[in-house]
Amino acid sequence: MKKNKITSLYIHIPFCQAICDYCDFTKLQYFRIFAEKYLVELKKELNQVVDNHELKTIYVGGGTPTALEDDLFLILLEIIEPYSRYVKEYTFEANPESLSLKKLEMMKKFGVNRISLGVESTDDNILKAINRKHTFDDVKVAVSNIKKVGIDNFNVDLILGLPHVSKTLLMKDLDNILSLEPKHISTYSLTVHPHTVFYLDKIKEPEDDLSRELYELVHHHLLKQGYIQYEVSNFALKGYESKHNFVYWNNEQYYGVGLSAAGYIDNIRYKNTSNLDQYLKGINEKEVEEVTLKDLEEYQIILNLRTNRGIDLAKFNNIFNKDLYISHKDIIDNFIQNKLLYIENNHLIATFEGMMILDKIILELI
Repeated sequence: MKKNKITSLYIHIPFCQAICDYCDFTKLQYFRIFAEKYLVELKKELNQVVDNHELKTIYVGGGTPTALEDDLFLILLEIIEPYSRYVKEYTFEANPESLSLKKLEMMKKFGVNRISLGVESTDDNILKAINRKHTFDDVKVAVSNIKKVGIDNFNVDLILGLPHVSKTLLMKDLDNILSLEPKHISTYSLTVHPHTVFYLDKIKEPEDDLSRELYELVHHHLLKQGYIQYEVSNFALKGYESKHNFVYWNNEQYYGVGLSAAGYIDNIRYKNTSNLDQYLKGINEKEVEEVTLKDLEEYQIILNLRTNRGIDLAKFNNIFNKDLYISHKDIIDNFIQNKLLYIENNHLIATFEGMMILDKIILELI
């Protein structure tokens, strides 16, 4: 398989000021002593792993990168700076309560041009119930400061199906979020993972029918406001689709650095250790998957179909020497007849109805 030049980097900062009741990401309560050591090891790993200093996208996620104290946050930006000089899209995840004007001014100075803000709900009672440490007023202040420093592009996260959130409350959430004028909105259906507080409290995920109703409500409401659903869970104003996330969905390779970070280099998919103690000692035992041509083909179908660009059939044929439409003609024609897929400009694309049952479509195609 062809070795491609890698132009995207994901960096994981695992620290949080508080652990949310639903969260299953690799995260830890923030302690300065660990954060200081972590940044030392992160710098070493970047030097070892990233051999291209002309990257196009960088995404710093977590955890909560903005949980770092100001002096450590500055060190983080300085560590990344050699890799960020040519970046087109440079994103930092942030929580409203820790996104100070000072941190934003630092980010602006170092070229960060996109913020992904963890809002999750705009109802203060719901936020308190899920152990979020911000209010909607905090969100408004954070957004005001984002605009004040001149960062035009920001994303807002919203969780669908949280306990006690009715359709009426969801509509209020959407209107509150729209009042902030975000360029991008990500909506995720609640998933209850083992070992989280939600799991221990026996909180249930929304039933499939309710989940679908919530997605339909969001879809129709945001489309009326000029947003494009360019991926199953993501909406953006035209031109503000996430360039970094398209690297994943286009099945392109990328560097992943930091505790539990995933990467894809030279046809090897890997996941770094989740053991902080080991990572701080410079020991990083990765989980590794060698991607075969068959795996690559499956990833191409699974990931491409998540977006409104779909599968480029000519590109697919060029990579795998296979005409996907001809080899799956009966299956694809059936999906087209049932208005779940369509072909446009030689791209196989899921309709909104198709996106709602994408797992079923993908299973039949692979």
